[in-house]
Amino acid sequence: MNQTKEREWQDKLEERRNAVFLVRDVLECTCPEEIFDHYQVRHSVSEAIPVVQLIMGNRLLVWIVDGVKIVEPGQTLLRLLEQGLSVRESCGLNRFRLVVVDGSLSWEKEWVHLAEGLGTKVHLHVLPELKNLISNGEIALSPASQAGCLKLEVSMQFELIS
Repeated sequence: MNQTKEREWQDKLEERRNAVFLVRDVLECTCPEEIFDHYQVRHSVSEAIPVVQLIMGNRLLVWIVDGVKIVEPGQTLLRLLEQGLSVRESCGLNRFRLVVVDGSLSWEKEWVHLAEGLGTKVHLHVLPELKNLISNGEIALSPASQAGCLKLEVSMQFELIS
């Protein structure tokens, strides 16, 4: 599987200003400034999908995935949300944000019900693109993409049954 896009995202997000811009300005996270003093950017695979993972200040977990690589969105997205929540819990973090980047967005409305019940600290963001991540030192979304940005936030409780 070609992971060029994910590796580019990872490279760009290793620069602090880009990570801050993504979390603050694109995802509209209101976490305190000190979370940006220490963060990690990693590339991994979950559900056979490449994931760019940010851990910000030992509080926030962000997974970025290419929606084009999600073949069965109903099943795969739910498993990604559950796995991200599990990683968040095992790492002792406070919040999890799953960011799906997909220019076609043909099935995003079906995603709403998949995220129900995962807790108030789980957020699902659907972005039409994160293209040309660096533009004058910031992550660039085209103006059309900013207008079309769809953000779904979950506000229900989740009980893990072992």
